[in-house]
Amino acid sequence: MKNFVLLSLLALSLNSCLKNSLRKDQSALVNYRIESAFDEMTNISDQAVTGNMVFYKSGKVIFAKPGYDLSTVKTPCNVIITLDTTAFPKTVTVDYGTENCDCNDGKKRRGKIITTFTGPYLATGTVITHTPEDYFVNDVKIEGTKTVENMGQNNQGQPYFNVSINGTGTMTDGMIANYTSTRVRTWTEGYNTLLNRFDDVFEITGTADATFSTGGGYTGATVSPLKIKVGCGFPVSGIVELTPNGKPTRTIDYGDGTCDRQIKVTVNGRSITIGL
Repeated sequence: MKNFVLLSLLALSLNSCLKNSLRKDQSALVNYRIESAFDEMTNISDQAVTGNMVFYKSGKVIFAKPGYDLSTVKTPCNVIITLDTTAFPKTVTVDYGTENCDCNDGKKRRGKIITTFTGPYLATGTVITHTPEDYFVNDVKIEGTKTVENMGQNNQGQPYFNVSINGTGTMTDGMIANYTSTRVRTWTEGYNTLLNRFDDVFEITGTADATFSTGGGYTGATVSPLKIKVGCGFPVSGIVELTPNGKPTRTIDYGDGTCDRQIKVTVNGRSITIGL
């Protein structure tokens, strides 16, 4: 389920003036770093429960047991999973340790993600809360909370979830972004085949905004739902508008539904297609 906007330096080749403007504007890159880090927490915790963390580690997954000396097995990329499932709220802790792990998705991670469940994942009313602890993605420190509430089914019988994020990201240059996001995540395909995760499709709608410690910020909103296919790892369709403070709106079109990793960016009536 990822991101209202993805592009760091959105359309650098539109013209030289626009190129310089976008280089100075951190909005898209900051949004991507924070939003994607929080988005991934849901996938990481879901995979941690079964020990099948394919994309989010490169070492072993080790389940902590009472009396087990973890120091004998912990390496930077051996991820320690602790499950407390004796009663609700259930807790899942994913511990990458204090050194960066080079994960299979190309990102570096360290620290912990602590997730609590007030009930079964598919039960209406269940609230899932993700809390990072000394958690870094590519050396960007991620703090705050992500809350996911199961709202039941919509008129089409599709499960949907209200998602809210209230967090901060400390960039590698020390700049701090205070970030909030409110979205609806609808499970449009694959919810009847729970044993097959790779046929799952989600649609995301909502808004986001951020303020920067260095001044400025942005607001963002979906114009048409972002479609996420599990296995693609990138939105395959949908339109997002991102408006940095005092700057023109960037419109980002994610395509026609194919997993081609291309988007069309439009600024001030000029458009360019970018491959990612």
